[in-house]
Formats: sequence, structure tokens, C-alpha cells
Amino acid sequence: MEIDATPEEVWESLATEEGRDAWLEDEPGREVHVEVVQAPSRLVWWWWNGEEPATRVELLVVAAPAGARVVVTESVPAFPLAALACAHACARA
Repeated sequence: MEIDATPEEVWESLATEEGRDAWLEDEPGREVHVEVVQAPSRLVWWWWNGEEPATRVELLVVAAPAGARVVVTESVPAFPLAALACAHACARA
């Protein structure tokens, strides 16, 4: 998706808890566990809501003519990765 903001502004929105809450406001009840932070361009997290399997979301932020482009890749890795990520994050909560 293309966003009319600088890559730095977009990164700040994705990489902070407050920013993520704003991006994910349509996804209430989701737990998020951040796996990788490579500022200012790559962020990976796991998320789940207790009813569906955990999924891994990778976000890449790059400069674009309109401001910034965010490339989102969401996947459901095969067991045991998703279960292990959820178990690890749930144990920390």
C-alpha cells in the first residue's frame, strides 16, 4: 500500500505500540509479539486472537513517489513455528 507520509513517519507508526494500536484498531483483541525490528525499514510480528492460528506478519517500509510504500506479507508457518511463537509470547504475558 502507498501512504502519503514519509517512510520515517510510517515507521514510527508501525514500530511503536501506540502506532500499532492505531493501525490495528479494526482488529480488537489481537495479541502482538514483535519478533524482528530492523529500523527504519523492516518489522516482523506474530499476532493472534485466541480463536485463529497465530500468523507471522512482515512489514517492509520503502520510499515511494507518493511518500512511502508498505509491503505486508502475512503467513501461517507450519507447525511447530506458529505454536512455539504463541507459546513463547503467551508465557511472557
